[in-house]
Amino acid sequence: DYYAANVEALVQDKCIVCHRTGGQAASSGVDLLFTSSVASNHMAFDSYVNTPTQGARASRVLSKITGALGHGGGRVIVPGSSNYDSFESYVELLNPPDEPANDAIFRVSLEEPLANKAHTGVGNLRGWAVATGGIAKVTILIDGVVFSDAPYGGARGDVGGAFPDVPNSNYSGFSSAFNYSALEAGPHTITAVAYTPDGATQESSAAFEVVRFDSSFITGDDAVNLNNASCMVEADQISIVDATVDGAILDLLLKWRTAEQGFEIVEIR
Repeated sequence: DYYAANVEALVQDKCIVCHRTGGQAASSGVDLLFTSSVASNHMAFDSYVNTPTQGARASRVLSKITGALGHGGGRVIVPGSSNYDSFESYVELLNPPDEPANDAIFRVSLEEPLANKAHTGVGNLRGWAVATGGIAKVTILIDGVVFSDAPYGGARGDVGGAFPDVPNSNYSGFSSAFNYSALEAGPHTITAVAYTPDGATQESSAAFEVVRFDSSFITGDDAVNLNNASCMVEADQISIVDATVDGAILDLLLKWRTAEQGFEIVEIR
């Protein structure tokens, strides 16, 4: 089956050293433990992901393996890698989407941050959510911790065109400004959780990398100086060598992002 062919080898190579009887994870009270049995390990994943409710820990598993949520073993799988894709597909198989009753529609999509990309500075948290019975709120979680409710009700004609039978789908957007550099450099996960008035939820997550300067917010008109820098352009990328930023000499790589309609710093060296 899919687990045996695509996931078991990763568990034995990267997970079981801690997630076993007597291991570090077991000592800290984590109830996801593995053995040498393929069938038992599959059942352990199934039980963990779907407790206390169907799919309750699906996003948690994917966040943990990338080093988020205080994972004791750090990052064991890189977001966007083939190993991550295998885990993501397996978790989806463990948590198939429910068939909507009576053709009811409930969807949420987190569009920024872009999954498996680098982000820095002030940008957006944005996406959309629709439900036949309406959306009560959209809550943003950062690395599994509630951050804030996102303003909801922005104009989204594209979503309205895709869901013409859902009331107010033309005004289904959520968006807020967010300083990615307020986070530590490295991997993070942001999740948008949409709630209906009766308390049902759907979520959409993105794992991404933060690259940042030493300061989380650079101020001063003369804080950035490119007078002694050189620039190279290739395809959709701009490389800047010897830029002065807040007193430091740095090399920067900027890449065009269609979703953001602009260039974003993706490497700082």
